[in-house]
Amino acid sequence: MPAAKSHKCTYEEYCLLPDDGKRYEVLDGKVVVSSAAGSDHQGMQAALSYHLYAAIELKRRGRVFTDIDCHLLVHDIVRPDLVVVLRDHTHRIIATHVVGTPDLVIEILSPNTAARDRTKKKHRYEAAGTPELWLVDGRKRTVAQFVNDGNRFGPATLHTAKIRLAILPKVEIPLHEVWSKVANGSS
Repeated sequence: MPAAKSHKCTYEEYCLLPDDGKRYEVLDGKVVVSSAAGSDHQGMQAALSYHLYAAIELKRRGRVFTDIDCHLLVHDIVRPDLVVVLRDHTHRIIATHVVGTPDLVIEILSPNTAARDRTKKKHRYEAAGTPELWLVDGRKRTVAQFVNDGNRFGPATLHTAKIRLAILPKVEIPLHEVWSKVANGSS
C-alpha cells in the first residue's frame, strides 16, 4: 500500500493563519513560525530600507518593501525583511503581496531564524529563481551576497563596508550606517 502524501499548505490556507504578532511563512508546504524581531534587527532593517528607498523608489527604478508576503512558488510563502522589485517586474505586485520572486531579497539574521534563513529559505529562494539574496549578520557585521546565475546561487561574496546591488550595479549601500544600528553586537 502506498504511503499517504502529507498535506502541503496553500496560499489560501496561509491567509487563514491567525494575526497574532507572530511571523508565519510556508516553506515547501510546511508552516514555520518566528517571533517578532528585536530592536537591533529593526534598526538595521530601517537603515537598509532608507538607503534602498532613496536609490530605487525615488529614482523610479522599482519598489522597496519591508515585511511583505511573497508567494514564490505553489507551496512557498515567505516574508523577507526587505524586498526590491524592479520597474520591469512591478506587475508581480498586487494589493496584498508579491506574486513570484522579488529581484532582491534581504534576510536579517536573528538568533532564532539564522539557521533557517541560511538553509531552507535560501534553497526556496534559489528554487524560485530569485536573482539576488542578501543575508545580513549584524553580530559579524557582514552581508553575504548571493547572485543567481540563472540556475543557482553562486558562492557568497562577503561585504563589510559597502555593497553594490548585482541587479542595479550603480546602486551602492554604505554598510557602516547599517552597523551603527546594532547596539550590542547582536541582531
